Amino acid sequence: MINSRYQWHFPEVNNQKAIKTLSETFGITELIAKILVNRGYDTVEAANAFLRPELSGLHDPFLLHDMDKAIERLMQAIDSGQKIIVYGDYDVDGMTSTAIMTWALELMGANVDYFVPSRFSDGYGPNLANYQKLAAEGMQLLVTVDNGVSGKDEIAWLMAQGIDVIVTDHHELPEELPVATAIVHPRHPEGSYPFGGLSGAGVAFKVVSALLEEPADEVLDLAALGTVADVMSLTDENRIIVKQGLESLKLDPRPGVAALLAAAGTQLSDIDSSTIGFTIAPRLNALGRLENATTGVQLLLMDELEEAKPLADHVNALNQERQQLVTKITTAAQEQATQLSEDPVLVVAGENWHEGVLGIVASKLVEQTGKPTIVLNVNGDEMKGSGRSVAAFDLFTALDGHRDIMTTFGGHASAAGMTVPTNNLTALRAALHDEAAQQQLATAQKADMQIATTVTAADFTKENFDNLQVLAPFGEGNPEPLFMLDLRGVNQVKTMSEGKHLRFIAQTDTDQLPVVAFGWGNQASALAGHFSSLQIVGTMSQNSYRGNISYQLMLRDMSAKGAAILDWRTSHLTKQTFSKPVTYVFFKEKHLQQLAAYVDPAAQALMWQDALQMSNIQTMVLVDLPDSLDQLQTLLQTSTPGRLAPMFYVQSPVYLQKVPSKQVFSNVYKFVLSFKDINLQTQFDAMVKHLKISNMTLKLILKVFLEAKFVTIDNGVLNAVPNPTPMKLTQTQTFQRFMAQRDLEQQLIYSTTAELETLLMKLSKQES
Repeated sequence: MINSRYQWHFPEVNNQKAIKTLSETFGITELIAKILVNRGYDTVEAANAFLRPELSGLHDPFLLHDMDKAIERLMQAIDSGQKIIVYGDYDVDGMTSTAIMTWALELMGANVDYFVPSRFSDGYGPNLANYQKLAAEGMQLLVTVDNGVSGKDEIAWLMAQGIDVIVTDHHELPEELPVATAIVHPRHPEGSYPFGGLSGAGVAFKVVSALLEEPADEVLDLAALGTVADVMSLTDENRIIVKQGLESLKLDPRPGVAALLAAAGTQLSDIDSSTIGFTIAPRLNALGRLENATTGVQLLLMDELEEAKPLADHVNALNQERQQLVTKITTAAQEQATQLSEDPVLVVAGENWHEGVLGIVASKLVEQTGKPTIVLNVNGDEMKGSGRSVAAFDLFTALDGHRDIMTTFGGHASAAGMTVPTNNLTALRAALHDEAAQQQLATAQKADMQIATTVTAADFTKENFDNLQVLAPFGEGNPEPLFMLDLRGVNQVKTMSEGKHLRFIAQTDTDQLPVVAFGWGNQASALAGHFSSLQIVGTMSQNSYRGNISYQLMLRDMSAKGAAILDWRTSHLTKQTFSKPVTYVFFKEKHLQQLAAYVDPAAQALMWQDALQMSNIQTMVLVDLPDSLDQLQTLLQTSTPGRLAPMFYVQSPVYLQKVPSKQVFSNVYKFVLSFKDINLQTQFDAMVKHLKISNMTLKLILKVFLEAKFVTIDNGVLNAVPNPTPMKLTQTQTFQRFMAQRDLEQQLIYSTTAELETLLMKLSKQES
């Protein structure tokens, strides 16, 4: 069995009239129209705005709270040559916000410089020491980008010194806002801006658009980078920004981005929103995680490609270092997570774990375990780190009531950062254990996954893929449509990246389909078997290799019912046979006694009766043959393993014996009748040779004769019984047992894999 990671939902769209109208109006398929209607674009006007995201659809920037005040103060500073400092942040949204604002002010002839804080020495957001240093160096106007609303006290100090502050931000608003010259925020409580989902770069874009008195299309690419990297909803204005920004990236990428893409080996023609999320953003973020994000702003503002190349190569190398650090720390963290498998919330800690990547490691552990996770670096008496959570567990609320065991703490429901005294590690784990119970994490439902429709392999075509692209760019708020496929089975299961990922061929009723499954490497052995039912969910993807274009599914989730059946049948047992960390189940006590010593220490070996008491066996290996199908059925219906691997070893299979004919029975009896006192110990082989039958056949016949009282055997001496009572030999218990064993072996050993799978599923009551 493979449990899905999400709760699947198939939305019911009953507005067939709207689907038909959109399909006819825009010349799109009914599937695309159905997706649009399901996502709320159920009128021609709404669908048109979504399908045709033009700059004309942007909102008036002066609708933002305090925009008029901000522009007035900026123009005053520009005209008088006052020293302006743009104060940014060390993530991609912060870097792009800084670059956007600095570019525009330089274009206007301002006396401007920028400052990007260090993750390690300055921390996030307003910093009084930095403000004081900048003020001492002659700063006359501070413009914050992607931060500032949480800096009430720090900004108050600046304003008291006669240094004006313009705050541009998009983060959660505190209860008490700073008193500043202007606060430009899309969700300001005194404002009424139509769209509250702008990124920090989006807000900066709106400010410079107001400053330039037209949409600042020259920095749409930067605004798109910040929007996607900060995982903002790609709806309303953000969809316009990202759509137009991606076009700008493709047609005329700025030198720094072009150099970065070249260093990453990415073609301009392949750029889409995922390029930002998985290629550009991780590389720029590596600067903030390992060095200083100021370098990122420099790269984004460079005018010459040749000048940008060395810096881009450095950023790319730094990202590789970041990847190596993540891999190393994740491996160590996983080992701890295994030891803490009973904890509902994982808290892992280690020495010399680079603090810049702990959030990434926490995210990976959440993905792998499904549990909220905090990863901490131990530095003497203090631990510092990051946490990531799941939808069912509010991490901020869980930690907020335990500030007494932390030195510093901040964050929100899904992510947090904290500093904790090393001695409080046990207390932190205990507190989160209690909070998990309080929030009923153990019984929480899985996160929802919306599936567009059910398809087959035959639907993965160029036409359908191209049709889907009218819905792009994809991302938060506008995810790629997910499709479900019912599978008959899979083959060619192979792991990638040292077992982390999978690729396989899915078989539907109509065709085959390549599947790539990132993060599903632990299911490789399970998928090698056969289930009573198997469904996969994923997105439609285009793959280009050596000029050949094909289509595949990028797996997002899967579900399988019944145990995965692995055909391990064998006629030979070796030490290697028992080297796997599985549960070896025996039906014959003598076999267990003979072979238990060879079983790997990480495995277990037990009789079938003992397995009846176990309900959590991951892989059950049936070593030898049961006495009957009834015995096997009892085991399979009581113990439900995740994977079932029958070996069904038999030392001397009776199925390979010929069934003795009436003539053979007669020939043996006549032979015994012709001789007296046959010594079976010394003359048995001679009998076999004379009668031209196998020794197994002769043994069977003599046992049948003995039961029917056709012969006697006293102390190994064989004699015929003259004139025995007539009876049908095939009705003897000995012969019936022989035929039953032969039939059992035929069904369990000499059947095809498909036949065996069908039988085992039937015995397990796991029919599809």
